Amino acid sequence: MKNSKEEGTTPKESSWTLNATVLEKIIKISPNRTNSSELIKKTQFDIKKLLKTAEEYFLQGNFIETARIFRTLGRITRNLEYNIEFKGKYSEKNQLNDLTGKEWLRHTKSWMIVDGKPSDLPYEIKDHPASFPPELAKHFIKFFTKKDGWVFDPFMGIGSTLAAAKELNRNCWGIELNSKYANYAKKRIENIENGSNTYYLANDDSHNCKKIFFEQEFPLADLLLTSPPYWNILAESRGGVKSTLKQRVENGYDETYGTDSRDLGNIPQYNQYLGQLISLFINFCKIIKDCGYIVVILQNIRQVDGKMCPLAWEFALKLRELPNVKLKQEFIWLQDQKFMGIWGYPYSYVSNVHHHYCLVFQKCKKRHQVIS
Repeated sequence: MKNSKEEGTTPKESSWTLNATVLEKIIKISPNRTNSSELIKKTQFDIKKLLKTAEEYFLQGNFIETARIFRTLGRITRNLEYNIEFKGKYSEKNQLNDLTGKEWLRHTKSWMIVDGKPSDLPYEIKDHPASFPPELAKHFIKFFTKKDGWVFDPFMGIGSTLAAAKELNRNCWGIELNSKYANYAKKRIENIENGSNTYYLANDDSHNCKKIFFEQEFPLADLLLTSPPYWNILAESRGGVKSTLKQRVENGYDETYGTDSRDLGNIPQYNQYLGQLISLFINFCKIIKDCGYIVVILQNIRQVDGKMCPLAWEFALKLRELPNVKLKQEFIWLQDQKFMGIWGYPYSYVSNVHHHYCLVFQKCKKRHQVIS
């Protein structure tokens, strides 16, 4: 950082702009596919803005927000370092993705903090009560597909998977029952530049996935990436403390996905919901290629009466019982900036759940399989 301060002159604002010599040195030692110069320029702007905000909070005595911003700065600069560093050579033997060995290694860590950015969601599509960040979708799409590969999301919501696939030059199609969210998802990708890849979203019921698949003549997908409704978790109150969901409702956003009886979130009985979910995935598996992957984002549920429903675990155990599905691993998505409520105080332990399970399955290879 170059601080210009000379006697007899007014101190100038600190500059965080890399000089040409430093930038040239970084680019020279970063011979990879990333445009290091553009990444650095973009990140400089974000860092300057965050530093200014951190200073304002610090001078107000708000040290908690100051610390939060510096944690964010730490993640930004670590990601910048990773994105511009030399990552080795790509092996032509890699049949799964377009990653080098060093990139592959980073993707195999079993957890990741992703809070999402305000820019991920234009104001008009914040209605959706349980979307996930495109950055999370990108993580799995990068690892389980190659460029021009096919991604399928049967619970598309507002299109995080669609947006991520388009940015990464993958083909993507999906299904969304709620017409409002389906329209939002289509609008979300309008301004993302891309080449000749295919993007399709059906405003339909996921039970019709095979019908849509045949009508559109799509190839078998390399990756199924989705987050189904977490049963009726959105419709159940969690007590008197004002949760994030309650705050959203007060601001005029949707509390649930809707009232459609076909929506999994409106099934009253837990076992019925779980059974329907497994039944749907039996059909989904038929439009995934042999040895393709399935990533399902779920969360365990605590009901109003305090009973714990281990949805993610029970789903994993049931899906792995299918003869052509293998449970490979679990990946933990962590949220570091989510609202904290003082649940249960001072009588009973109730945790703040700031993690989701991203369950990874692989479709086993079977001879002479026919989709029916």
